[in-house]
Amino acid sequence: MEKLEFSLQLKEQPVEITDTDGTVKTFILRELTGAQRDSYLNEIGGRMKFNAAGKTIGFTTYKNLQANLLCLCLLDPEGNLVKQSIIQDWPAGVVQSLFKSAQELSGLNLEEEDEEVKND
Repeated sequence: MEKLEFSLQLKEQPVEITDTDGTVKTFILRELTGAQRDSYLNEIGGRMKFNAAGKTIGFTTYKNLQANLLCLCLLDPEGNLVKQSIIQDWPAGVVQSLFKSAQELSGLNLEEEDEEVKND
């Protein structure tokens, strides 16, 4: 059998964001811990809509869906988590791109997991 190797160091990805005044700030997108990931999944699981067959068909609400994840793993230049209210004021394209990167970094590719379940 092949040997498994892991690091307990959380993965990080630097992110540069240009503010409205032209100032470039460097943020850090950090992988969630196992406990943070489970907590996030539990929170969004309560928003799921299901059809009569019990299959997921969407969400009951999308409010703060992306910001809820980002405020757990996006650090500002001072090393503090960015508040949800700040993230919600950013352009939708920025939030969407950061959300996708955060999902990948923490193994939260829910669309891929849904496809795997459908194909089983």
